[in-house]
Amino acid sequence: MRRLSALVASIVVALLVLAGCGTGPDRAGAAAIVGTTVIPISEIQDNLRTAVPDLRIAVDQQAAQQGVAPGAPIPPQLLAQESRRLVTVRVLHELIAEQSRRDGIVVAPQRVDAALARAGGAEAAAAGSGFDPATIRGLVADQLAAGDIGRRVFDRLQVTIDYATAPDRASAEALARQVAADPSRAPQLFGAQGGQGPGAAGLTLRPGQDQGAGLRSSASSLLFGLPAGTVTITPGGSSQARGQDPAQGPWSVIHVRERILDAPPAPGVTPAAAVDDDTMFGFGLRQLQPLALELGVTVSPRYGAWDPTQLDVVEDAGAVGVVTPVRTPAP
Repeated sequence: MRRLSALVASIVVALLVLAGCGTGPDRAGAAAIVGTTVIPISEIQDNLRTAVPDLRIAVDQQAAQQGVAPGAPIPPQLLAQESRRLVTVRVLHELIAEQSRRDGIVVAPQRVDAALARAGGAEAAAAGSGFDPATIRGLVADQLAAGDIGRRVFDRLQVTIDYATAPDRASAEALARQVAADPSRAPQLFGAQGGQGPGAAGLTLRPGQDQGAGLRSSASSLLFGLPAGTVTITPGGSSQARGQDPAQGPWSVIHVRERILDAPPAPGVTPAAAVDDDTMFGFGLRQLQPLALELGVTVSPRYGAWDPTQLDVVEDAGAVGVVTPVRTPAP
């Protein structure tokens, strides 16, 4: 079966609600809150009940490959990981819907039909995914809308940033504080990092430029979603690996000097018309970052914490990135 997208493939097994003891965000019974929209725990539970059989099958299949009899308990780590993913997708749905409303984007049902037909139909796409066909249809509509959001700005977006790598979170926070307090010092702070790791000052980038890891990776970089006049710290490596302290490095520090949406065409920059759907989907998701910061996203502690730099629910609050406005110079 043809792979639909990262949005569906990231949730290919069913999920269970953990018996967390967190009291939730500001309102009782909320799994997450996006602006004023409450995503209830009961809704997450209903979706997970639908998905339980697929999760059981996936676990038993893995056990069989390891020569273990079926029916073993589902690993708690797997349940936690997958429940975080489900909440992430639900939050992204709200952000995509609001950004689509603001941009006047409407995904015609015929486009969803065509995408599902390429995957063998809604029933085939739902098989083994942990979702029913109606939910799969909604996920595909979100994917198409996110791509449309990205296409609106892909050819016109240009950012100018300062960038550095810090060995740990404390060092990243210290650098970010200096930049936030006096952004005029950014060139010297980022231009001579010494033992802080690689960095660059005054780097101008376009989403259609391959930065060395392929266009898909470059276009989906958080660099293209951060608002101008901010300094951000975010985990720069596998800081959430099992048993590893998320405060330990590396961490990235990014100062966005400028973010413009009227950049002229430039040589060597891939245009939106030549970009594949999966790459544009990743870029489109990045365009939700300013909206997520504007509205505010809060996640119940039973699931983890919202990371505004990765648009993801993460297990450990110590691994959450931070976006901070820089101080505006006095006139």
